[in-house]
Amino acid sequence: MIGIILKNIRKIRGLTQKQVGAKLNLADNTISNYETEYSSPNFETIKKFVSVCDFDIKFIDKKTKKEYSITELSKEMDF
Repeated sequence: MIGIILKNIRKIRGLTQKQVGAKLNLADNTISNYETEYSSPNFETIKKFVSVCDFDIKFIDKKTKKEYSITELSKEMDF
C-alpha cells in the first residue's frame, strides 16, 4: 500500500521517479522498486520522500479526531 501512496503523491506533484531519486540521492530504479512494492523503504525514507513531494504525514486519533504531526509525536509529551 505504501508504494501506491508514494507513487500517487509523486504524480500529483508532476515529478518523475528520476527527479525524486535525485532529491533523495537514490537511483530511479530504487524509487520504482518502492512504488511497485518490490522493496520497502524504511520510515525515514518515507518521510523524506513525502517531504520532497511537499506533503506532510499526519496521524489522526480515531477517538478524539485530533491530528498529530510526526514532530509532535516524536517529542516527549506530557499527558
